[in-house]
Amino acid sequence: MSLESDRKHQLPRRKSLWPWLLLLILTLLAIYSWNRATELWDDFSRNMPTAIIELFNGLLNEHRRDERAGPKLDVMVPVLFSVK
Repeated sequence: MSLESDRKHQLPRRKSLWPWLLLLILTLLAIYSWNRATELWDDFSRNMPTAIIELFNGLLNEHRRDERAGPKLDVMVPVLFSVK
């Protein structure tokens, strides 16, 4: 028998299953993590004083989409002399 005749009689190779299993595991892990993080945030919301929760909400919602994200600084520069 030649090599070509052996290839004709072989069954077609099956596609690998492990990438799909890995994707399934990562998806389930992401769903679990999201649910756990939401649960932790709800616990913190119930147990923390209102002022701290308002602080977190203010920090998270401080920037708009069209603005640069980051901490805000109000800087005042003293004027030493004026030009006439």
